[in-house]
Amino acid sequence: MPSASATGRTSPKSSPEAHQPFASADVNWPNFFVVGAHKGGTSYVYTHLRRHPEIFLPTHKEPAYFQPGSRTYVELDEYRALYAGAKGYKAIGEATPYYLPDPEVPPRIHAVCPAAKIIAVLRDPVERAYSHYQMDRELDCVESFREAIERYEDKSAKRWSLSQEYIEWGLYHAQVRRYFDTFGRDQVLVLPFTDIRKRPNELLSTIARFLGVDPGFYAGLDVWEPVYRYRKPKFAAAGWFQRSGLTRFVPRFLIRAVDPIFFSTEKPAMDPDIRRRLQQLYEPDVAGLEELLGRKLPELRESWR
Repeated sequence: MPSASATGRTSPKSSPEAHQPFASADVNWPNFFVVGAHKGGTSYVYTHLRRHPEIFLPTHKEPAYFQPGSRTYVELDEYRALYAGAKGYKAIGEATPYYLPDPEVPPRIHAVCPAAKIIAVLRDPVERAYSHYQMDRELDCVESFREAIERYEDKSAKRWSLSQEYIEWGLYHAQVRRYFDTFGRDQVLVLPFTDIRKRPNELLSTIARFLGVDPGFYAGLDVWEPVYRYRKPKFAAAGWFQRSGLTRFVPRFLIRAVDPIFFSTEKPAMDPDIRRRLQQLYEPDVAGLEELLGRKLPELRESWR
């Protein structure tokens, strides 16, 4: 299995004393944070919020300033530079999907930005776990999904492993409650991932309204195309090209034209037995989240059958 640093996540978390966000007066601190969930549409939300004329998001997605140890973490000076052009915008934001499951992040954000608004987009946790695994598989994670789940279920395995992330990052109840406890319910917006597919304009308008900017900007705007989709290279060279970042220099229409030749977009089906085991594992947590939010969440059980 790859190490935490190789996969771009945090290893064992540093203590709050190891990282104190300094409330420097010359930083245009964000007033909202898209905190996750990982593989739950954060990139989609980030991309389309950046289109709004009243919203500022830096070109560097996932600066992870409040999560030292993350591969994408930036120091204060770089964070300051990212927001140098934010003055005058009504809504100034950061999008780092690893913030949601990290218990140390909410108090760090609150210490600097107590009035910040928090946005969490939650995906069916079974599908989220599998999508997380598929992403790692593209990065040469060779362990099968079944092996990863069984590793997690083996309570004798105490050391850190990716299997913990696959499962625990979808245990939303405690994650959302931490943000409620830290910022208050009025400052936290919880939305379903399914709205990205079913009603994207409405989802983005809801976020805009929550942030206090014009929600009408998204009425009729073309926001249907997903930012990312499953793409498994058919050839080693295609995989290298995808990981190199060179695709950003290729016109989108050309990528669409050659995609079927070089990439498979059909995601492998999940083992039915593993699906059932994950459903049983997540059911109590989803029920707890429903109680916390005071509403049913069929969107988080969409794939359950």
